[in-house]
Amino acid sequence: MSRRQYDRKSVPHGVPRPGLTSQKIRARRAPRPRQEDSLFPAPGRGRTVSPAPESNGSPSALNRRPVFAHTPTHRTLERPYPMPPRISVICPTYNRGKAILSTLESVRAQTMRDWEMLVVSDASDDDTDAVVASLAARDRRIRLLRTRRFGSQSGPTNIALGEAEGEFVAYLDHDDHWEPDHLLRLRQAHDDGARFVATRARKATAAGAVTGTAHALSLCWHPDIQLMSPLFENSCAGHVAGLAEQVGGWRESPVGLEDWDLWLRFADAGERCTTLLDRTVTLLDDPGTRTHSLQRRFTHEIARFDDALSARAAYRALADARHQERELLAVRKDLLNWYTTLAERGELVLPHGWRGGTAALEAAVESQIAENGTVWKGLALVTRDTYVSLCVPLSTMTAEHADRYTRYFRTTMHHQMAFLEDVLPHGSVRR
Repeated sequence: MSRRQYDRKSVPHGVPRPGLTSQKIRARRAPRPRQEDSLFPAPGRGRTVSPAPESNGSPSALNRRPVFAHTPTHRTLERPYPMPPRISVICPTYNRGKAILSTLESVRAQTMRDWEMLVVSDASDDDTDAVVASLAARDRRIRLLRTRRFGSQSGPTNIALGEAEGEFVAYLDHDDHWEPDHLLRLRQAHDDGARFVATRARKATAAGAVTGTAHALSLCWHPDIQLMSPLFENSCAGHVAGLAEQVGGWRESPVGLEDWDLWLRFADAGERCTTLLDRTVTLLDDPGTRTHSLQRRFTHEIARFDDALSARAAYRALADARHQERELLAVRKDLLNWYTTLAERGELVLPHGWRGGTAALEAAVESQIAENGTVWKGLALVTRDTYVSLCVPLSTMTAEHADRYTRYFRTTMHHQMAFLEDVLPHGSVRR
């Protein structure tokens, strides 16, 4: 896959991006009059859609097929509203059963009520479809679509994008929940001209115990930061209709983190993200979720060694607690220099609700480091054909993204590179 390099300068909202024409997607909907909120008690029903023909399963083959082409098995249902909804909510699901009800109810509880919700069943073989259909019969803003089995959220999500009627799209995982003002915050940002928006999230167990909240610094946005971090999950994000299709849609991969891949392609296409410090999302933190079982096929290589004995000695050196203070100092210097430089260029996007301007970046960096600790976690030794690699596994979806990540780190994080060269044997650190 190749990506066009972007102009780091922000592209004003509404200015067409080079190479991103509407000829490749369905026509962008024109602004429409605001619709009064209403409930529609008339019964609704689910429907089945059939996606494009099966491929051989390879990522390249999956990307070549027309991911948005599908043929409904019967005619589209009559819309329960006189005009298209303001926001389309897309929720892919698989075998969630009755547990999905709390997620759906968090959407029904939204204070901004001009929405439709497309729940896309990835060929669930339990009672999930029946549960959703029962609720859809009481609230016709909810629609059930069923697809053949994809095994990831990308295929069902692409199909839902083709069915969506709203002028703005929001995503919600089937085990996450929204605060009542989530869609209102997205709509307000959209009204102010934002095309790509993300809010803050916390993580909680199924029992409701909060395990963490996104740090404010993680809502500072720049294309380079998006390259190096996912920043936010899809349940936090929304964008104008048609934007995902413009960059090729959600790409299927067994590796996962499809959302990070999409956000990066948005950034590469010149889009800029508006972020909000409002905490409007609760993400399920559970070892049984797909996030905890994703493969990490790609790595950021730190150093190479001729034999396993030398590699293991280097591994122990980096993990040695005696080096931690120097390591954290290097991390602190790099991050502060990084964020400050981006801010001085006028390119760093500070989240709405951020206090203190760029002067508050230093305290934010200190706070995040104190919260996260060392960055050299999860080190791995990988035996190659002629050498042993000391590396950090990455959650990137493609090898190309991993290569970009590694190149950027080596050329930008100077203090950490110096720390590595000081601790590890001479000539072993990769440049």
